[in-house]
Amino acid sequence: MSEIDGSEEFVERLVGVLNAGMLALMTSVGHRTGLFDTMASLGPATSERIADAAGLDERYVREWLAAMTTGRFVDHDPGTLTFALPPERAAWLTRAAGPDNLAVQAQYVGLLALVEDQRLLQRRWWCAVRRVPEVPGTDGRRQRRGPRRQPS
Repeated sequence: MSEIDGSEEFVERLVGVLNAGMLALMTSVGHRTGLFDTMASLGPATSERIADAAGLDERYVREWLAAMTTGRFVDHDPGTLTFALPPERAAWLTRAAGPDNLAVQAQYVGLLALVEDQRLLQRRWWCAVRRVPEVPGTDGRRQRRGPRRQPS
């Protein structure tokens, strides 16, 4: 059996994970900007109308709507160029949902990315200050040689 046997299934799963991660980030954007709440109150509307009602730049709202449409969170009518958040989805994505608002949870994906950024920044600072020998890692980060020291 070769090394690439079964890799198609893995790649499909990995692409699904990456797509879901991006949708989680866009879900967080929709919550934090109030776009889900705005759409729930408007019914079918153009990207311009949604942006105006939310007080946001139409170009970025249009990009967000494209992601949410692709993820099947939002419905799009190409004939009228309108977007809609169906009530059965709004029930899980708006502030009116109270504790059932799952969009709130999506914020943790972005938060974890910030934690990872901070960890990397601290590590690079530590290595620069201590002049620890480093070897480039395969992912572009640097990895320290030798046994790990306990912080003092």
